[in-house]
Amino acid sequence: MGHELFAGVARVDITPPVGISMAGYYARDGESIGIERPLTGTTVVLTNGSVKIAIVACDLIFLQSPDVDRLRAEIGAAIGTAAGNVLMNFSHTHCGPTPPSWGLHATERQQSLQRAYMANLENLLLGCASVANSSLVPARTGSGVGSCLIGINRREVGDDGKVFLGENPDGPMDPSVGVIRVDKVDGSPLAMLFSYGCHTVTMGPKNLRLSPDFPGPARDLVEAATGATALFLLGAAGDVNPVTGIGATQDDTENMTRLGNILGAEVIRTAMGIRTHQKRGPRAFFSSLSKNSLFPYVAIENRDVELASVSETLQLPLMPFPEKDEARRILEFRRDKLEEARKSGTPEHLLTIFHRFHDWALKMYECVQRGEGQSTLPVNFQAIRINDLGIAAVSGETVTQLGLSTKAGSPFTNTIFVGYSNGCASYMPDASCYPAGGWSPWETYSIPDMLFQTYQVPMALAPESGQIIVDQSVSLLKRAAGAEAASN
Repeated sequence: MGHELFAGVARVDITPPVGISMAGYYARDGESIGIERPLTGTTVVLTNGSVKIAIVACDLIFLQSPDVDRLRAEIGAAIGTAAGNVLMNFSHTHCGPTPPSWGLHATERQQSLQRAYMANLENLLLGCASVANSSLVPARTGSGVGSCLIGINRREVGDDGKVFLGENPDGPMDPSVGVIRVDKVDGSPLAMLFSYGCHTVTMGPKNLRLSPDFPGPARDLVEAATGATALFLLGAAGDVNPVTGIGATQDDTENMTRLGNILGAEVIRTAMGIRTHQKRGPRAFFSSLSKNSLFPYVAIENRDVELASVSETLQLPLMPFPEKDEARRILEFRRDKLEEARKSGTPEHLLTIFHRFHDWALKMYECVQRGEGQSTLPVNFQAIRINDLGIAAVSGETVTQLGLSTKAGSPFTNTIFVGYSNGCASYMPDASCYPAGGWSPWETYSIPDMLFQTYQVPMALAPESGQIIVDQSVSLLKRAAGAEAASN
């Protein structure tokens, strides 16, 4: 049974010190030298008296386990709810700070900056959640779905038949803009959550300024128009880039602003069609020179609000490991590539990818040495119910089709699917993304969603993992919609 809804929202500046390295592009030459606009962390807390949910949106490339697991638990404890009721979504901006889990070969100075930033970040986000929780007011919610085309599938097939990072207008692309409006009881906006699936890479590798990318101007526009505090939630963006492409110059703020404003305008248009405090009433007539009719708006009656959250970690299967001799040869091959790059004078920042493949090969070889024939990857799944809205969240770089299939199987009137949530374990393609001849641990693919090595996953996800992700997401949505979740 639901009860009256209360909501609170708060924001905190999480911009790191200039000079910290930025994650997202292996080709970036140099650390941050400025700030395009502040990075933020924003929290909405919703409660109906029996269930309390926190949604945290962060301008970060991601946080991984165990850091994100600890932070969810700490936020939950700070506001009086379970860790599984906390959803943390990361915008995946490629112009944010490198998390400690990612800067494996950073200098001592960078490691120190990253550790200090992470410690402060936890305090900032805990404080933000506490402020949101202490500012709860009676509220109402509504949801809607808009549409815009600022993204394009990036899996292009070259003349050699191989997929590379380009543009594929015929590939899967979800144009939907999910909007959640959280209002005070008088209908005035309190918070506006919106979701879209597109990589935040309009600011490219030559840019050395910290930036939230296109979600920044989108939020600014929404907030200026509505007065609400806006939260961007990144959807299934694993195979989608901006239609303007990855930024190619030192300053791509024009394209960033254009796309952000297009998205923000669609959020505003959709939000203006969502009414939480009044509805169109019965027809009335009046006479002047002619007979006229009108439909006065009447107050919406108070109704119980259903909230639920379910969160589980599932082990996704990896492909079988190679035999020991082959694993050793792969390790030697990657070690030789690293040494060749060093001897040829490759700049230190460009050595990162060689280090990463070598470290992956060593990790894979050690798994084989231990006699592991096949392994698994832990992935967090979460489903949230807010009345007739469902939110499905997965801790990975999910491709578009996984989000589309999950929404198609959802029991809710409106469903938002978000990747990059509660961690980021790896790229997560569906079966159709795998090369026709099968994924090879020898290959350096030209498309990121085949580069499991960059995430240090010892082997690629098994091709059937995509369907498992969909099935698990739909299953949790159904649980959130039912009685089982109501008491979770």
